[in-house]
Amino acid sequence: MKRAAIVLALAVLTGGSLGGAAGAEELSDMAKQAESDSKAGKHLDAYDVMRRATQQVWNEGPLLFRKALFVTGAPGGFGIYDPRPDSVFKQGEKLVIYVEPVGFKWQPKDGLNHALLVADLVLKDGEGTVVAEQAGVGTFTFDSRDHNMEVIAALTIDFTDGPVGKYAAELKFTDKVGGKSATFELPFEIK
Repeated sequence: MKRAAIVLALAVLTGGSLGGAAGAEELSDMAKQAESDSKAGKHLDAYDVMRRATQQVWNEGPLLFRKALFVTGAPGGFGIYDPRPDSVFKQGEKLVIYVEPVGFKWQPKDGLNHALLVADLVLKDGEGTVVAEQAGVGTFTFDSRDHNMEVIAALTIDFTDGPVGKYAAELKFTDKVGGKSATFELPFEIK
């Protein structure tokens, strides 16, 4: 519940970006209700109110990345990964990227909630010059009975023929259901 409280507090403080005063007032009312429920020993009710508030922030905000980093191998699930100690790779080594996207849209489909993200890759050299591009390098489909907020996207980039040098992997994720998109960049080096 601590994580949800932090997200909610940030949402209340930045109410203007979540639909103005009405949105912030609604969130603050939810926070008061959750606090009241918690004090009354109704912890599951408090959790559910905080989750609804967090989902509201999710729905009204942009597509974001809670985490985006190089990892040592394929992640085992949400939060189950080993971060690389650095972003220096040997020639022939594959790049594995762990991403926690937030703010994408869910829509009902075939009795489930459906979300679809597509990632495009732009590879730049140390000077910022584009050396390679690949549209649709990753497609991530999520089907669930809930609106999951703990989802991951893992990408493996095969840069085995890449020469020694400094680079940046720019990844643009597009939410095909909600029409949102966002980009992040991870610098790395081949030695």
